[in-house]
Amino acid sequence: MDYNKSIFAWSKKFETNLDKIDDQHHHLVNLINNLSKKLSNSNLSKNELIGLFTELFGYAKYHFHDEEQLMAENKLNSEFVKDHVFNHKLFIEEVGILFAGLQSDDEDDQENLDKTAKYILNFLINWLAFHILGQDKKMARQIEMVKSGIASKKAYNMVRNKASAEEIQPLVRTLNKLLEMMSKRNKDLVIVNNELLELKKDLENKVQDRTKELIEANENLEKLSMTDQLTEMPNRRHAMKTLDLLWKENLDSDRGLSVLMIDLDYFKEVNDNYGHDAGDYILRLVARTLKESVRTDDIVCRLGGDEFLVICPNTMLEGSIQVANNLLKDIHSLKVKTKNCEWNGSASIGLACMSPDIKNYSKLIKLADDKVYEAKQSGKNCFMY
Repeated sequence: MDYNKSIFAWSKKFETNLDKIDDQHHHLVNLINNLSKKLSNSNLSKNELIGLFTELFGYAKYHFHDEEQLMAENKLNSEFVKDHVFNHKLFIEEVGILFAGLQSDDEDDQENLDKTAKYILNFLINWLAFHILGQDKKMARQIEMVKSGIASKKAYNMVRNKASAEEIQPLVRTLNKLLEMMSKRNKDLVIVNNELLELKKDLENKVQDRTKELIEANENLEKLSMTDQLTEMPNRRHAMKTLDLLWKENLDSDRGLSVLMIDLDYFKEVNDNYGHDAGDYILRLVARTLKESVRTDDIVCRLGGDEFLVICPNTMLEGSIQVANNLLKDIHSLKVKTKNCEWNGSASIGLACMSPDIKNYSKLIKLADDKVYEAKQSGKNCFMY
């Protein structure tokens, strides 16, 4: 993609007729386009990239606050407001994870910095296009109806079930722009590219199916945001959502819930001595090994860096110890020795089980993390509980 061009072209088709909201949307689009041009024209330092993204994310939070205040002032339907606010929250969570990745990048590795920055930029374009053309335009129409005297619930149902060809056209153009962008991304986005092609065809031929297709597109984007791009396994967000669900299910039962925090030993030396490509190779290899080692119902997630989390539903201490032993044995069997990389499989594992004195799943993860530290202090390549 030519990042020197305006990758998000603003037009009247994006306007909601809410002056304040339109001005803020336009400003967000300008910030994104300005960032893309700077990425194309020069190698920006890590501090410059962080500064630009900080400005953009800060303005996005300010904009979300204004939208939520506007919905509250006009007393829009609670179901719509809840969904809208939830999407704001998901955006902030995802951006936080992506931004943490940028901050952890080596400031001397310009290629990796640019790759991370452009990935974040692509995510912003995806999200903003669908959000403006979807929820924000629905919000604006409901506000107009409520002000005219229509009840909020009726306004919500009318907007949800109504679509016009005029509304579809800017979405189709935006999808064309996204397809151009996606076609030059890495192989992990090929699936999304195909889904957008199919969505574009459906939108052009079946205007009456607009609502259904948009829901499917949002579900696909949500699925993408729940997957670690390097290892293709569930990411931190997926892990937290799964733990939240399992924790609530286990509050009224004694079926058990255990987690294993895994931190690779000597991984920093791999990155320092052989570079990030070698580190990525090790992470993919370990990810495959973990998935093959655990039981059918266990869930393996990559939290970030060289940290992995195994969630074991319906598992007490004895069962989780068996899982930990299997993981250690299989990781230890990994012996990587080539001219480009050398690493003898080793990991420190912290194990924690749900109990009455642990108040929430965040405490459970914290306990497992503390046990990882104990395993490191005990000589590594072991597990503690």
